[in-house]
Amino acid sequence: MRDLDWDDDSGYRSAVRRTRITMALALIVTLFVVGLVAVAVFGISLFMDLAEDLGG
Repeated sequence: MRDLDWDDDSGYRSAVRRTRITMALALIVTLFVVGLVAVAVFGISLFMDLAEDLGG
């Protein structure tokens, strides 16, 4: 395993860039999953209301 030398700014900047990319991807995936859950809950609620109205 090589020893990291943080005196070199290029290595530090590369690590920060990778961290930001990872955080951005995590945020996008989290928002996508939350959106799917919200659509599923809304869809089920809408379906149940429609079935109740049509079922009489």
